[in-house]
Amino acid sequence: MFGATSGKGGLGWYIFQNRNELYTDKVFAGLAVVILIGLLVENLVFDTFERMTVKRWGMQR
Repeated sequence: MFGATSGKGGLGWYIFQNRNELYTDKVFAGLAVVILIGLLVENLVFDTFERMTVKRWGMQR
C-alpha cells in the first residue's frame, strides 16, 4: 500500500491509475487516505517529538 514496499504499487500508483481511468471517486478516496495518514503522522510523531525537544528546552511555551 505504501510506495515501493508492496509489489502491486502504492497509494500514489492507485491514485495515478484511477486518474487515468477517470474514476474520480476513487481518486478523491485515495487523496483522503493521504490526508488522514498525514494528520496521523503530524499528531502522533511530530507532536511527540516537539514535546520531547522544543518545549522541554524552553524554546516554545
